[in-house]
Amino acid sequence: MDEQELEQFREVFISEAKENLNKLNAAMLELEKNPAGIEPLKDIFRVAHTIKGMAATMGYEGITALTHEMENILDKLRTGSLHASTELINTIFGCFDNIESLVDEVATGEKKNINVAGLIEKLQNSALACQLNENPLPQKSKPAELRETHMDEISVDQEQKPGPVPGHTVAQTVRLRVENLDRLMNLVGELVINKAQLIEIAKTAGNYELSTALKQFNRVSTELQEEVLKTRMIPLKNIFDRYPRMVRDLSKRLNKEIIFKIHGAEIEIDRTLLEEINEPLVHLLRNALDHGIETTGARTAGGKSEAGNITLTARRERGYCTIEIKDDGKGMDAGEIKAKAVEKGIITEEEALKLSSKEAFNLICLPSFSMAKEVTDLSGRGVGMDVVKSVIESFNGKFEIISKKGEGSTFILQLPLTLAIIQAMLVKTGDETYAIPLSSIEESYCLSAREINKVETKEVFLHRDEVIPLVRLDKLFGINKTCGDSQGRANLDCDYYTVIVEVNGNKIGILVDSLVGKSEIVIKSLPGVTKHAKNFSGATIMGNGKVVLIIDIASLETL
Repeated sequence: MDEQELEQFREVFISEAKENLNKLNAAMLELEKNPAGIEPLKDIFRVAHTIKGMAATMGYEGITALTHEMENILDKLRTGSLHASTELINTIFGCFDNIESLVDEVATGEKKNINVAGLIEKLQNSALACQLNENPLPQKSKPAELRETHMDEISVDQEQKPGPVPGHTVAQTVRLRVENLDRLMNLVGELVINKAQLIEIAKTAGNYELSTALKQFNRVSTELQEEVLKTRMIPLKNIFDRYPRMVRDLSKRLNKEIIFKIHGAEIEIDRTLLEEINEPLVHLLRNALDHGIETTGARTAGGKSEAGNITLTARRERGYCTIEIKDDGKGMDAGEIKAKAVEKGIITEEEALKLSSKEAFNLICLPSFSMAKEVTDLSGRGVGMDVVKSVIESFNGKFEIISKKGEGSTFILQLPLTLAIIQAMLVKTGDETYAIPLSSIEESYCLSAREINKVETKEVFLHRDEVIPLVRLDKLFGINKTCGDSQGRANLDCDYYTVIVEVNGNKIGILVDSLVGKSEIVIKSLPGVTKHAKNFSGATIMGNGKVVLIIDIASLETL
């Protein structure tokens, strides 16, 4: 086997081992709930056997030895000579964690100094401690579904399943390198740009045959784009499956009883987003456990059930993926948050009086702001919520907090399904064109100069009984323009167009000269020193070759 083949097999091993570790944790959690359950034991034994076979094939001796001893213990659990005690379950969970570390060693090449012999000894001692002594269960013949599994009964990379029914096809899957997917997505992005250029050329040339051919090309390229985007879509299950084990471990550490439910794990989003949102979700779940859910004594004193409830829900709506983390804990009070912010000197008392409840809850997303009465190694330092908010908004997502004192809190993350190609509204101010993500736009509105008023130093206008602050793009970006330009306006009474966007539940009107129209754009990251440019989240290339900057909607809130 040459080096290239070995590398390919190594990547497959790492990927499948991590998937199987998630399965092990899920099955062990089920066994912990029902120690006499047969199905979880079957799943654990089968998956552990698969990992052992894969590791043995690749020559990873540490993983092979540890999973082999786990098989021995699991076999005793299956036959009834051992019972699944809390100590043994905790020890097996620890083995799972160490197998994950050994897999990370394979992935990174960085030695983590895992003492496999010590782990095997600990596993044996835990099994010995809970051995049935005086009244061992009678040895019964093993049911057919629990007979010992041999290597020839199960393949290394998939569970044994019935063969295909004649006349029916079996779905085929193939593993792809992430780099290949990224390259394919970039090429499709270039194709979209070239398509826009060809359409511009066809308009200028006025060639009927070219226009007809482009319609067909447009249909095929659109289908290709959709198929490539689908290959980048990954179920949320890939990260959601990690959380039950994390919640279980933290609840035991905090001595809290938690009922944790997950809904919508099958929803798919772009793999890049999946990698980015894991850390924010982990932080929100830890916060719900540490700060949200009360102690058992406090819950019963307040008339609540002893067990706290945390629900993680995902759903798809209007081109977005919405993720909610909801708890029935102590909740938050907007007045207390405002008082704390005044105490810390973040806002004045006058500013606090003007804040709505929704705006008050957003204060906890400011750096170093925390309502925790004590600092723990889990949370309370005021570090985290600001990171959550900035990560979500960095890819034009929305973050909202809903809470009520004594009843619990809900944290809502609204995420675009993909980051690569989006729909945008092109707007013009002076001679400059900008793109605004369509997902952030509530509506566009034709505005006359007499409708604009001033409140203190800010320009606002009244729309449907709501006072909306205005941001002039020409002033914001220092654009010189000629007066009286009414191109693209619906009537003479329309001096401006305002594009109304929503940022954290607050509406802002972006004042522009004209609306160019909707367009499908390919997002390109800003290079070099422009990467962190304020007010812009990226750029795109139009059909005429012109570079158009994409406005960062979240940055407008601070103006």
